[in-house]
Amino acid sequence: MAALAESNALTDSSFGRLIGVLVSPVKTFQSIAERPTWVAALVALLMVATAVGVLANQRIDPNDMRQMVKERIEKGQGGEASPEKVDQAMAFAAKINAVTRWLVPLFVVVVYLLIALVFLAAFRFFSGSDISFKTSFAVTLHAFLPGLVAALLTLPVILSRQHVSLKDAQSGNLLASNLGAFAPASLGTAAHALLSSVDFFSLWTVVLLVVGYRIAAKVSTATAATVVVVLWAVFVAAKVGLAAAFT
Repeated sequence: MAALAESNALTDSSFGRLIGVLVSPVKTFQSIAERPTWVAALVALLMVATAVGVLANQRIDPNDMRQMVKERIEKGQGGEASPEKVDQAMAFAAKINAVTRWLVPLFVVVVYLLIALVFLAAFRFFSGSDISFKTSFAVTLHAFLPGLVAALLTLPVILSRQHVSLKDAQSGNLLASNLGAFAPASLGTAAHALLSSVDFFSLWTVVLLVVGYRIAAKVSTATAATVVVVLWAVFVAAKVGLAAAFT
């Protein structure tokens, strides 16, 4: 009886689902399909994402940042950048960063809303599912909770360092949970973007999306897997394409 009560607490309550989806995804998504909730998952993801982003930004090596600014100026004007121009650009970037860093939560919310909308449209169009947007949003947020685990593991890594390299902060390789973290720098930006997509927590999320939408959209495992994997592949292709374009 005690074990059953504990299981119900993990799958039925909003906060219990934060753990339940990681340790008992089938039961948790069944509960979400019956009573979709999303506030606790969204708040948890926003809090941790903001904390990691702010801390990483504060510890970025200033020499790395200055070098990046210098290279961008020289690329834009086609000549060597003077120290004065670099200082002005650094000061301007610091002012912009002071404002935009707190816009991270808004950006994250918009991203999750768009992801839920894309999945909603895909499952309605390809399988005729009558899944609601609220349910799609709840499934999306809970399926992305492995990212919460990754962020919590990243925090001590950041706090243990005096400086974080700009490359690691931008590539998301601080936790070294993807193949990109082990690839040589000479491999190229596009290749690194591809390898960084082969990430333990991302693949965990893909599995949870398949499980969640199979249950919530009431489709077969094959249909859920096809939709999720195809959309994930499109995202990876776009990521690699952008990396190649801005190299």
